[in-house]
Amino acid sequence: MHKVGIANQKGGVGKTTTARHLSFTAMERGLRTLVIDLDPQANLTRTMLYRLMMNEDETLMRARSVNWDSIQLPAIAPESSAHLLFMSGQEPRPMSIAPGVDLFAGSDDLIEVLGWPLDCTQHARSALNRLDDQYDICVIDTPPTMSNLLFAGMICADYLLMPCDLDKDATSGLLDLTQKAQIIAENFNPDLELLGVLLNKVNKRRAYDQTERITLRQKWGDAVLDVELQERSGTKLAKEHPVWKSPRGDSDRRAAAEMRSVCESLFKRIGL
Repeated sequence: MHKVGIANQKGGVGKTTTARHLSFTAMERGLRTLVIDLDPQANLTRTMLYRLMMNEDETLMRARSVNWDSIQLPAIAPESSAHLLFMSGQEPRPMSIAPGVDLFAGSDDLIEVLGWPLDCTQHARSALNRLDDQYDICVIDTPPTMSNLLFAGMICADYLLMPCDLDKDATSGLLDLTQKAQIIAENFNPDLELLGVLLNKVNKRRAYDQTERITLRQKWGDAVLDVELQERSGTKLAKEHPVWKSPRGDSDRRAAAEMRSVCESLFKRIGL
């Protein structure tokens, strides 16, 4: 099982969007897929639960967008809450979302983990190791805070992907995150590799973005992925379905092509 942790301590940089589309791509390829949502906000979980509803209601498959407040999502299976991964003596089991696609769901229960000793992350690592031969890929979304939950994403992963927009707060945090990843690799997870920095929300018409892109690529070299995501509404709004499903207009088609390229590049890098 190839485990991809997606992390950045700044919110709004595209972590969950990337996690969604890696998961969608894995599903379309027929890969045995495990999705883990370590963010108490549980946005990735809502996407997966909606996917579960789609299996029962074909009209949802044709919906372009959804008002989350107007629908009742399926309940999270009690044994599938992601916080159980951090507890000794538990036997958490992921819930089935679709054939070959399972989920450890995010919820408010993860807030408790924030106050637990860092050693609790070893329980999660051991739990995933026991599932290693059951899946081809595991996608791990993390919260936008430097916390046990973000550290757990790196401790459990084989690869670390860092989505990043060109805001100074996001780019300045990359060095701190990579330093933390190095500490994790040296003390908890020697298998952790940097998959890359994914530039997101790029506006090529904005002079600042052009300058910052050049600066980041000069500073980080090959760690910055060649593929990137431009600032497009289609990408931002793609929560229930992949952005390449029923695109409207030229901008959506470009967003779809960019996201396809990113996902294909990342899968190639990890050997899938």
